[in-house]
Amino acid sequence: MSAPPRHIAIVGGGIIGVSTLHYLAAARARLAPGSTLLLLEAAPHVANAASGKSGGFLARDWHGAATASLADLSFGLHAELGRAEGHRWAWREVETLSLNFDSSKSRSKCPKALDWVDAAHVSSTASLGGSGSTAQVTPGLLVEYLAGEAAKLEGVEIRCDAQVDGVEMHDGKVKSLSWSEKGSKESREVTDIVFAAGPWTGKLLSKLFPTRDASLPKFVQNAKHIDGSRAHSVIIEGTGPTTNHCLFTEMRFDAGKGSKAASPEVYARSDGTVYVCGGTDDVPLPAPTARVEPDRKATAQLLEQAGVLSPKVLATSAGAKVRAEQACYLPVSSGTGNPVVAYDGPSGLAVAAGHSCWGITLGLGTGKVLQELLLDGKATSADISRLG
Repeated sequence: MSAPPRHIAIVGGGIIGVSTLHYLAAARARLAPGSTLLLLEAAPHVANAASGKSGGFLARDWHGAATASLADLSFGLHAELGRAEGHRWAWREVETLSLNFDSSKSRSKCPKALDWVDAAHVSSTASLGGSGSTAQVTPGLLVEYLAGEAAKLEGVEIRCDAQVDGVEMHDGKVKSLSWSEKGSKESREVTDIVFAAGPWTGKLLSKLFPTRDASLPKFVQNAKHIDGSRAHSVIIEGTGPTTNHCLFTEMRFDAGKGSKAASPEVYARSDGTVYVCGGTDDVPLPAPTARVEPDRKATAQLLEQAGVLSPKVLATSAGAKVRAEQACYLPVSSGTGNPVVAYDGPSGLAVAAGHSCWGITLGLGTGKVLQELLLDGKATSADISRLG
C-alpha cells in the first residue's frame, strides 16, 4: 500500500524555515503524489528580520559540543552551494582576525594586507580562521534565492503576511493549521508543522499551546522559552577598497574628555561595503510584523568605532557613506543556550529555532537535518542529540 500524501507546513521565512523548505523541496520525489509544502511568513517578505540584517559570518569550528557536528555539516553545505551559485549572495572564504586597537599606543602590529585599517594603533592581531574554516554570505540574498528556487517547484507555496493563529490536534496528531492573511482567515489540513519563527517561536508556541500538555513533545515545551535579544549594526560604503577580512576587535580610543572601550565586529564585504555590529540589549521583543527600530545612539557608536579603526576608508568625515543603520532580534534559547532542533513523528510537530548569532552558519545544516527527520525519522548527516 502506498504512503498517503504529506502536507508539511513551515512557520517562519528566515534562514531556518527557508532552508528547511529548500531541502524538502529538493527531496520532493520521495514524497507521495499530491504532497504539498507550505511556508508561512508573518512579515511582508522572507528574510524580514535577523536573516536579512545579520552579518553573514560563517565559521566551521567555533562551536560547542552540542552544535559542532551541525556546524560542520552546515559550513560544508554553504561551501557546496556557494561554489555553485554563491555569486548571487556574495559567498566567499575570508580571513578572520582578532585585532587589538589602542589609540594611545603606536605599535603598528598590523598585517600589510589590512591596509584599510589604521595600522599605527594596532597593538596585536591573531588569526582566528581562514583557509576554508571561515567564510561569509550576504544572508538576505541567500534566503531570497533559496525561497525563489523552491517556489518554482510544483506543490510548493510561500505565503507572506500570514500570521498563524491556530493549530488543531486530533488524538495527539496535527490535523490543521489556521492563519490570518491580509484581513482574511484561512485554514489548511496538514500532517506536519515545523516551527521556525526565530525569536518569536517561544511566544507563538505559548499562544498555540497555552497549557502544559503531557501529550506534546518535551521539546515543544522547552522551545516556549525562546526569546529575542536586540542587536545593532551599520553598513558603510567606504571611500576605498577593503580586503576579504572579518575582524573581531578590542578597541580603546580617545573620546573628548576621556577614553572609550568597545568590541565591534567588522566584516568587509565583496561589494565594497563593510558591516559593523556590536553587543545586544534587553529591549523587549516586538510583534513579528512590527518594524524593528534601532537605537540611533547605538548605531552612532558603531559608526564612531568604525571611523576610528579605519579613518581613511570608513569615517563619514572622510566621505564614507552610511548605507544602513539597523537592529534585529537574535533568537536566544534559555537554559542550555543551545538551539532546539527536533521532530516528533507521532504528533507531526517540529521546532527549529534558538540559534542565536549562529543562525546563518547553522541554517543550511538545520534545514538538511529537518528534511531527514521528516522523511527518514532520524538525522543522519549530523549529531543533534543534544538539541531537543
